[in-house]
Amino acid sequence: MAQRIFVRNVSAREYLDLFLVSAASSILLLRFALHVLDYPSLGGTKYHIGHMLWGGLAMLLAQVLSFAYMGRRVQRLVAVIGGIGFGVFIDEVGKFVTRDNNYFFRPAVGIIYAIFVALYLIISYLTREQKLTHEEYQLNALRELEEAVHMDMDIHDRAATRRLLAQARPSDPVTQKLHELLYELPVVPRGKPSRLRRSRNRLAQWYEGLWQARSTRALVRWFFVVETLFFLGAVLLAVYSNIDDVRDFLAGKADYGHSLIMGQLASTVVAALCVMIGLSWLTGSRVRALEWFRRATLVNLLLTEFFLFGRIGLGAVPSFVFNLVLFMLLDSVATYERRSTVEAV
Repeated sequence: MAQRIFVRNVSAREYLDLFLVSAASSILLLRFALHVLDYPSLGGTKYHIGHMLWGGLAMLLAQVLSFAYMGRRVQRLVAVIGGIGFGVFIDEVGKFVTRDNNYFFRPAVGIIYAIFVALYLIISYLTREQKLTHEEYQLNALRELEEAVHMDMDIHDRAATRRLLAQARPSDPVTQKLHELLYELPVVPRGKPSRLRRSRNRLAQWYEGLWQARSTRALVRWFFVVETLFFLGAVLLAVYSNIDDVRDFLAGKADYGHSLIMGQLASTVVAALCVMIGLSWLTGSRVRALEWFRRATLVNLLLTEFFLFGRIGLGAVPSFVFNLVLFMLLDSVATYERRSTVEAV
């Protein structure tokens, strides 16, 4: 059987989502900072060093780190630095699609949005749930064993590795050797946890205790219902306030401002549908419910916020910060839930 040129990474979604969120965040925060600083020029009166170059430098740094170092921590760092670099780079797209190098070209936000939508669809396709090959399960398990060599493998990591090996061909000598090695390598001792690990353990205990309370699911359900209704209400109010523009849009007389309102409405509806699916899973599977809530927040970060910033500028900063913090929280909780599920298998 021919060997695959590209070996799929079971952790790809985590890193690619970090890349996307870092890229989107860097664009919005950069535009906010430039507005506050009154668009300063680096290079004096003779030269202008565009921030696209700084973005390229950050992407170069990410590449160097990915080639020079190994491990999950480095991969996460590469995803963040690479995402920031890409965001700072693509932010200047308006200069390169206009003859007068117009950074303030209004459709630039739409172009950036289209790029991020394309990236999100590509990432969703590449990281869709599918069965890996026998060799891919082995290689992913071998990569997980790096944590043991680095003296950072805990029981959750070992359980995840065991699950990967369980899906590889059991009669293969490599699979058998990896199984043996997995249980010969030491895990982080329970008796001597670091301060960070103790904090994580306390948070995990608090989190599990929280879900044992009867009212928790109801509180989570109401939080996302109220959040969804708030964002839907805000966008419907914007549509009502600009009803003439909406009529022009539907009549085929749309301009850029009309498109921003309708784009915000469409992306908010998509996020609301993701929340509804998450609510339907909340009783049966916390993992699936949290994953759908995370997707809804990602849609708001990558799409809704772009339309909102295009329409009201810096007035969108509070909702952006809220969605960014919520995404980070949901991402951490979803990761914990997946690891706990793996350990129980």
